[in-house]
Amino acid sequence: MLKDRILKVSISEAERKGFRFTMGDLAKQLGMSTKTLYNYYPSKEEILNEMIDFAIHELKLKENEILHDSTLNLLEKLQKCLVLIPADFTFAQLQYLEELQRYYPKQWETVDLFIQEQWTGIITLIDEGIVANQIRPFNKEIFIEVYIGGLYRLMDHASKNRNMISLQDTMQEMVDILMLGILNGNVHEEN
Repeated sequence: MLKDRILKVSISEAERKGFRFTMGDLAKQLGMSTKTLYNYYPSKEEILNEMIDFAIHELKLKENEILHDSTLNLLEKLQKCLVLIPADFTFAQLQYLEELQRYYPKQWETVDLFIQEQWTGIITLIDEGIVANQIRPFNKEIFIEVYIGGLYRLMDHASKNRNMISLQDTMQEMVDILMLGILNGNVHEEN
């Protein structure tokens, strides 16, 4: 279907250029006129809406897959869910997320809402870990605020430095710090 092809090429353009690609760029990549493209998508914002919906759908599927993966233990599931960024996720560079926030506020609102509300599976894993005595009890609301605040601060930093920081690598480092802390494992033995 042509709409699916347009979406796929749009994602590819966003991966290459961020959200600054134009409808003309997209039409050229598709080998069609801009007018034809506008027949399928009356605005770039509509394409972005579909790209975001697709990415969120993919993330939800991947999270569900991780949550039900019997080869992973609870802590592995928790770590994978906290770092969850599928390989084809359009916004895999921090500066692209910041670009979306700055230039497409309505579309950013959708992403932001997802980031704020997608915690059910992770909270379930944390609660299971606390019951199993694998995780110490802690304030989950503060944990979520630190995670989201860290992500948004990293986005801001990436946009100022304009270096292509991989969201996957950055999130992995942040999750390691959140889950493991900064103390060396043998620090307690020395005291």
